[in-house]
Amino acid sequence: MAKTTTRKIADAESILHKLTAAKADLATARANDESEMAAVSYAAHTGDQRAAAKLEALRDRAIKRDIEARNLDSAIAEAQRRVDAAKDAAERAEQARVAAEIEELAGLLRESGARADKGLRLMIQGSNEMARIIAAMQERGLGNPSQQQLQSLGRRAVLAGLVDSPFNREFEHLAPRDRQDFAKFSSSWADAIERAVRAKTKQEENAL
Repeated sequence: MAKTTTRKIADAESILHKLTAAKADLATARANDESEMAAVSYAAHTGDQRAAAKLEALRDRAIKRDIEARNLDSAIAEAQRRVDAAKDAAERAEQARVAAEIEELAGLLRESGARADKGLRLMIQGSNEMARIIAAMQERGLGNPSQQQLQSLGRRAVLAGLVDSPFNREFEHLAPRDRQDFAKFSSSWADAIERAVRAKTKQEENAL
């Protein structure tokens, strides 16, 4: 589509250039006729028959060239109109293309916002579940991990997650060594707890 529009503009401009060049050539030829008529005019009006004949021929040619010049003016005006029309069509096509892209981007923006909200809700849901699980473990006599540890590591995990977001300047910046990851520290806690439970179970079995 873009190539076709560009081609139409190029073709219209090429025709306009050729017509303008033809008008310039005609103007040059007309000026030469004027010079020739001026050169023979005196002789033609003082009895020189050959000069009179030449002057008459030059007059006829000048009339034809004047008519051709008017015709070229009309053709040039139409050619210019077509160039302008082709450019206007190209501009409208470009505006339509940009509008379509903007509309598509608007849809993507809506989807991205929904994903951001979903991700935030999942983070809140997951962290609340972690807090409840830790509380349940504490009720069963397990002192580690604690709610304080969850608060500390969770805070650093949230800040670490924001480092690559467009909001990073709005929050405290953490050095790489201080950043945490919910999955990593929760998995580390779970591994340690599972090992401790298995060790205790084995110890109790050996004691029987």
